[in-house]
Amino acid sequence: MHKENTVIVEKYEALSEEIADVVAAQISSKPNSCFGLPTGNSPLGCYKFLGDWSKQKKIDWSQTKCFALDEYVDADESITFQHFLQTNLYQYTNLQDQNKFNPSACDDYDTLIESQGGLDLTILGLGANGHIAFNEPGTPLESYTHSIWLTESTRKANQSYFTATTTVPYRAVTMGIRTILNSRKLILIASGAHKKDILEQALLGAVDPNIPASYLSLHPHVTVLTDFEF
Repeated sequence: MHKENTVIVEKYEALSEEIADVVAAQISSKPNSCFGLPTGNSPLGCYKFLGDWSKQKKIDWSQTKCFALDEYVDADESITFQHFLQTNLYQYTNLQDQNKFNPSACDDYDTLIESQGGLDLTILGLGANGHIAFNEPGTPLESYTHSIWLTESTRKANQSYFTATTTVPYRAVTMGIRTILNSRKLILIASGAHKKDILEQALLGAVDPNIPASYLSLHPHVTVLTDFEF
């Protein structure tokens, strides 16, 4: 990646609206677009804009297909990523149930994605250790959708989504690095100054398997959106 691929906005709300605009424009230009969608705090603002615009009938999702980037293994339904997407985005849209895809429900997610025409746009959050989706440090470039053991740092970062009586799962299924790089366009969200150091390593350093986000430099159409200067 190069720094010129980075869009710096003043506040998280503006960053979120910028991403939502890209998604809306993609659906307008290609109604049957395929999206790779993340969970977590980073995309929440974007989903709020998209949900509001959808309720106002400004976006037609009827032909659109959405693929969750990852999913926990052996998790209660209420804390699954599919539930997160349903609660924060899908329920406000006219996205058809048969067009909501989840890696835990398919043994060959990559084949399914390709059968639907491939991913047009994939949105990614940036983990504190440089992970994208649940591709932890050390994930090889030529990885496709696979199951993984979550690192303790990732489990700790995700603890805020769980109650005192629920435990962050130890395993997950995730799109692989090659799955992600096969998307026609990519957006990486880096929100919060605490992401500055890892973003600089990913953006300005060499490709390093120990910083999975650095693999994005191999993609010709990646945009990084941040709400901090670096």
